[in-house]
Amino acid sequence: MSGEEHEERARQLAEIRAWLERRMIELNQELEILRRMSEYVDEELTQMSFRKADTLARRLEEAKPSTPQATAERPVVRSVRSRAGTNLATVSYTRDEVRFQLSPGVELRSDDKPFTSFLLRKVLDPMAEEDRKKVEAGELDESRALSYEIMYDGDRVKAIVVRNYREEARLRELISSVRWTLETVSSR
Repeated sequence: MSGEEHEERARQLAEIRAWLERRMIELNQELEILRRMSEYVDEELTQMSFRKADTLARRLEEAKPSTPQATAERPVVRSVRSRAGTNLATVSYTRDEVRFQLSPGVELRSDDKPFTSFLLRKVLDPMAEEDRKKVEAGELDESRALSYEIMYDGDRVKAIVVRNYREEARLRELISSVRWTLETVSSR
């Protein structure tokens, strides 16, 4: 290969490399937009489902206005899926409780970092602490304070139950936080 051919080949390779780098940046930007859109759709679906449960509860109350027995609210049930579409858990929720039943293939251990350092310490514990402070200040009845329970099979987490989440924003945060935790653990 002559010097000119060598230089021409190097120039072509440099152009290809520059194009590849530009294309990777474009694809990463597109992927980020798709992720944000997916999160937005998830939030909208959560809000729609939450409203349906509210509407259902109102209809039940209207249908039986003065019955002394409390009718159990039917939970809204949906899948928690990874971005790739894998079923990570089933979430069922009412106005008072949200329950995450992990899928059999999901291996979330009690000592996994995303579980302990993120879901427990950064999401659930701060929510519970916020409610505890409101109870102490007299702003919230103790029976309405957020509490959670983790159900284990050995050291494997099989279900997460959160009671008294009270706010739609908290429900969305819980669902997205559990999804992130399970997706992070599943991708290992």
